[in-house]
Amino acid sequence: MDLQKLIEKLDRKQTTTILSSAILTVAATWFILKRRNKKRESTGIKEIPTPEGEYFYFGHLPLLISNPSAQITEWHRKLGPIFRIKMGVQNWMFISHPVLAHDIFVTRGTSTSGRPYVTFGNGVHGEGNRGVIFADYGKSWKNTRTAVLNILSPKSVDTLQPILERETALGVKLMMQQEEISPLSYTRLMGLNVAIATIFGLHGAQSTTDPIYREVIGNMENTFEFVGATRDIQSFLPAFAFVDFLLKSKKKMVNFVNNQSRPLYRRLIKMARENKQPCLINKLDEIKESLGIDEQNILVLTKDELVVASVDTTSLAMAWTMALLCRYPEHQKKVIENLDMFVQSQNRLPLFEDRHQLPYLVAFIKESLRYRSSAHIGLPHKVTEDIVYGDYVIPKDTILFNNGHSSNHDPDFFTDPHLFQPERYLNDTRSIYASSNSAIQQRELFSFGWGRRICPGIYLAENELFNLLVRLLSQCTVEPILVDGKKVYPDLDTFVDGGGTVSPTDYKIRLVPKV
Repeated sequence: MDLQKLIEKLDRKQTTTILSSAILTVAATWFILKRRNKKRESTGIKEIPTPEGEYFYFGHLPLLISNPSAQITEWHRKLGPIFRIKMGVQNWMFISHPVLAHDIFVTRGTSTSGRPYVTFGNGVHGEGNRGVIFADYGKSWKNTRTAVLNILSPKSVDTLQPILERETALGVKLMMQQEEISPLSYTRLMGLNVAIATIFGLHGAQSTTDPIYREVIGNMENTFEFVGATRDIQSFLPAFAFVDFLLKSKKKMVNFVNNQSRPLYRRLIKMARENKQPCLINKLDEIKESLGIDEQNILVLTKDELVVASVDTTSLAMAWTMALLCRYPEHQKKVIENLDMFVQSQNRLPLFEDRHQLPYLVAFIKESLRYRSSAHIGLPHKVTEDIVYGDYVIPKDTILFNNGHSSNHDPDFFTDPHLFQPERYLNDTRSIYASSNSAIQQRELFSFGWGRRICPGIYLAENELFNLLVRLLSQCTVEPILVDGKKVYPDLDTFVDGGGTVSPTDYKIRLVPKV
């Protein structure tokens, strides 16, 4: 529904009052910002580069409506590794070079680990600063983050290995039953089943038509919609807060959380506790009192940190990895040779702890995550106090982003970054979890964030990818489909930009059983 239609719903008096207030607010905001910028210029502080095309009051917001990550990467190409934009009244800054990102997000992490306020994440679903993803930096966040790090630690995840192997094997079995497949639906099913099994100790769905699949995935998609900027206009454009009011955005959020989201996760958590199988909920229950985590907080972090974050990003990473296996058969062949050699010598499939004996398989996973990450732009950080960085001042409340795609393709860190070359990782079989917590020069890729806000589920994600490749390539090869006798490969150069994540455009492959 556009603005004109909304206005037509109001009577003339209401319209005049609202628009007059909006115009006055916009004008006042513009005047204050101009005064502030002039004052800064007089001090000799260097201005952070900003792209052309800024609109009055709306800033650069209209320029990011379609394909935002591509536009941001293009601005980096023109303006360099750091630039700022205006998103309505919000100041956003993007950083691409890994060293700059490390300095700002890690070295200065005490001042750059906040989160901007989001109506759904902070005001409704995570009210009271609960959870981790949306919660602002503080004591409550630290305690909850500690709990998440504990239950997603390598030691904890290793105890769930049989579950990971079982659910991945089921996913591969389902894929191999079809002559041609579109991997995206299967990787999401696999990601969901791994999440349900490891988090709640429950069996997942057998197909995308199962009620549990539809309920959890539908809930997840509704969450993405409520987090989107179109449902939170007042955060960017306060003068147009009446649009949120007319759309009843917050009322719809509250209704969704109270009548759909929380009942679903209460039921799953209750089933996990009654089932008493090894799972992350039981591990969380063991430490919740010592960290002051209440039941409401468990609901929030179970959905955000454990289900939504893992299913979405990991399933997309799987889909990209399968596309790369198909597109680069010469590298797929080397992975299979590496895997077959292990199986022949050990007479069993490898476990994640055996990865040191599978250097090419591990290298392929790392290069896949670097070359085609499932998220180009990282989640926002908020500056909690003014920062002086070189010749720049980064003001308090600035919202910071890392362009992970540009970081992963930085020529200072990667030779020929535009090429897919697993060989660049052959000499290092460390887990990605280990390297992501290393000094900047020892990090292998930059797909999982930075500092205090780095993804807590790295070890689980790479474990899932390892199990996928082992169970897939021990049974079949990934081949392109044939159209009129010609091979048709997945398109790696186009993608669907979901704002927070990027997925490959829908493609089909054949899984050919090994002889």
